[in-house]
Amino acid sequence: MRLPEVRARLVELADEHGIDELRGLAEAMKRRFHGRAARVVSATVTPDLANAVRAYCAAFPEMPMHEVSKVFRLNQGRVSEILFGKRA
Repeated sequence: MRLPEVRARLVELADEHGIDELRGLAEAMKRRFHGRAARVVSATVTPDLANAVRAYCAAFPEMPMHEVSKVFRLNQGRVSEILFGKRA
């Protein structure tokens, strides 16, 4: 189970049994907003973009991933995920 599922189950149990402490524990598990959010700089990975990255890398096998990432406005980690089958 992941944390959101655990929180939801705690809330269900709190409602089911009338235990306010469980609801409080569920609320305490939420991520706290730190007051800022970074702007999005990477493109969204779509199946078409993933195919384009794979084709580009096949055409230029010696090009480093960080340079491929600049061409497609992606994070280097996203390029790696695409090439190793973890994205689209």
